[in-house]
Amino acid sequence: MPEHPSCPVCTTPLRGFRARLVCDTCEGMLAPLADLSSAIEDITGVAPSFDYEDVKPGKRACPQCAGTMDTLKLRVHLGDDVAEPKPTLDRCAAHGLWFDTDELAAVFEKARAAHPGGSSGYVRKAPGGAEGGSWSGSQKGPFWWGGGHGNY
Repeated sequence: MPEHPSCPVCTTPLRGFRARLVCDTCEGMLAPLADLSSAIEDITGVAPSFDYEDVKPGKRACPQCAGTMDTLKLRVHLGDDVAEPKPTLDRCAAHGLWFDTDELAAVFEKARAAHPGGSSGYVRKAPGGAEGGSWSGSQKGPFWWGGGHGNY
C-alpha cells in the first residue's frame, strides 16, 4: 500500500476506517468485497454473491496498490433475487470496489428492494415511523461506511 494513499477522484489523502479507505472530501470509499458482502447480508438477511457486467479497463488507480482499476456494473445475487444497481463502479481485483458519492447507498437500496428481509439496523424510518421502502441514506449516513468527515 502506498505510504499515504490518496483518493482516486480528488487526490485527497484517505482515512482508514476498519478495512476501508474513506475520502472525507468527496465521500468516496474503497471497500473490500467481504465488507460489502457482510453489510448486504445484514440488510437483506441473505448472503450475497456477486458478478460483474460491462467490465472495461478504467482510468483510476487503486489507492492501495496503484494498479489500474476496471470499471463495471455490479450484480448482487440474493438467493433467487438479483439486484442490478445502476452506478458504474471501479474495481481492483485485489482490494475491492471504489464507491463514489452515494454509489454505495444505491447498491444498498437495490439490494434491499430485491430482498427486503434482514435486520433493520441500516434501514431508515419513513415519515410516520414505518420501516422499509427505499434506502434514503447517503455515504455520510450510517456508521458502517465511515463517512461523514470523520464524525463517526
